[in-house]
Amino acid sequence: MSFSTCLLQLGDSSVFLLSPWKPLILWGVFIAWAWLVSTKIDKDLRYYKLGWQKWNTIFLGSGVLAVAALFTGWQFWVSLPAGFIILLTPVLCYWKIRNASVPEDKQYHLSFSKDAAVKQQQKLEKARQAAVLQFTDSRGQDVKVPGKEEPAFQVYLRAEDIIGPAIKTRASKIEMLLTNEGCHVAWMVDGFRTKQEGFNTEDGAQVINFMKQLAGMDLSDTRRKKSSSFSLTGPMGETTVQLTASGSSKGSIVILEFNRENARIVHYEQLGLLPQQREMIDSLMESHERHGIVLVTSPPNQGSTTTAYSLMARHDAYTSNIKSLEYEIEAYISGVDQVEWDPMNVDIDFATNLQSILRRDPDIALVGDVRDSDTAKSSIAPGRQGPLIYVTMHSSNIVSCIREWVKYVGDVDSAVKPIRAILSQRLIRKLCPNCRQPLTPEELASIKLPSGIGKELCRSVGQVQIRNKVTECPICNGTGFMGQTGVYEVLDIDKDIRNHLRGGDLKTAMATARRNRMLLMQEAALWKAGQGETSLDEVARVLSPGKSSEKKKKKATKAEAS
Repeated sequence: MSFSTCLLQLGDSSVFLLSPWKPLILWGVFIAWAWLVSTKIDKDLRYYKLGWQKWNTIFLGSGVLAVAALFTGWQFWVSLPAGFIILLTPVLCYWKIRNASVPEDKQYHLSFSKDAAVKQQQKLEKARQAAVLQFTDSRGQDVKVPGKEEPAFQVYLRAEDIIGPAIKTRASKIEMLLTNEGCHVAWMVDGFRTKQEGFNTEDGAQVINFMKQLAGMDLSDTRRKKSSSFSLTGPMGETTVQLTASGSSKGSIVILEFNRENARIVHYEQLGLLPQQREMIDSLMESHERHGIVLVTSPPNQGSTTTAYSLMARHDAYTSNIKSLEYEIEAYISGVDQVEWDPMNVDIDFATNLQSILRRDPDIALVGDVRDSDTAKSSIAPGRQGPLIYVTMHSSNIVSCIREWVKYVGDVDSAVKPIRAILSQRLIRKLCPNCRQPLTPEELASIKLPSGIGKELCRSVGQVQIRNKVTECPICNGTGFMGQTGVYEVLDIDKDIRNHLRGGDLKTAMATARRNRMLLMQEAALWKAGQGETSLDEVARVLSPGKSSEKKKKKATKAEAS
């Protein structure tokens, strides 16, 4: 058979139809490309907001052209490379554009190593020629940066890689969990928790030990809860880091809080109380009204301590005797005698320590976090005519707070008699003023809000347009939110409400409060949304977390289906 005859047979379509492996090659190439685009690239496009609709249109068009080239081509050995090039070209273009738009540690690089991630990490570490952050330990001494050839230098850099980006993105807290499977890391930005890339167990243990040494902690004590601080200086200025370490059945837990004391001190006017809610509390400022108990409650990490500090700071510490007893002092208030309970002192428990403080006849007192019956009973001991006592405790709402308080005290009448008011709260994110977007008139018309609530509704965007290019908002780093505020439910307990509570009739007591114009927490949150301070989606996330997560699942399902 001559060479020209072989070429004619390769170009003959009947040979292609009779070959069992050529269709498998064609379908294999196309299916592999479809899997890459639908499962990997599409998710990447949506995560980094790189215009997934535009790119999906490009990929769809290239797929149609490739099908035409692969399955309608006259010669197999010509149509195969042509179709492969058509499919691959948009992917390579996206690869290049993506790498130019994302941080260096998130870029994709071609590597033939068995462990590309290790190679990439080594490349990044090699690129860093010097440390960026200067750590200062708990004694106030600057920590010397190890030499580049020392193993401790890589630990130093990893500590920077955890803390530096978190501070840059305005994170208030870093949570680290060290287990046998690895070191898991998460950030809290404006109260919203996001998981970050972690480390293997060995590297995580080295970084955690390094941070504990900065805080002056004993590395051998891994179970008992301990708290200390250190500081650092970098491009974002000076930052104080409060480190809390403890052990659990899951592993070692380390929490880093940045500038915690500054975050806990919020002016009363900036708490988020609405004017009609402040009116109920302002009456307690009068000297003849500074008696009884004010309960301040919220779920954990929802701002009850900050609110209690703010309420206590309103009183003049130089003309009034103000004292506090706390499990942990999170911020110091000028002029206030703050006492931190020592759990290592077996001779005096928290309740006994509180009794000792109240015997000194303070004008105002703060009891931080009621956790047991003895503490609650000690708080009510001065009675209705005793000092004004702010008491913090954890509960989901006012009704559960009352029930828990009565359970601690053990007697309904004794528990209710000294209470003047109850504040229940949540923290909600505020929209970024730079990138928030007002709803259209059509959207506003479709939303029914209670009367008296403004119509300046906005949504979170996280992006701005600069020179005809849509980019991540530089103020909020693309989150769409900037800071937090409180939403409150304030129960002012008058004579009628107290009588209902003493009779165990919670339902009637709350109905009476509503007739007295008490705002529900949902109404307070909607009022803030109506003023453009937050969004309706954020209100739903905080106050209706079940419904909000269900909507997110439905949206995700629809997106995957499309």
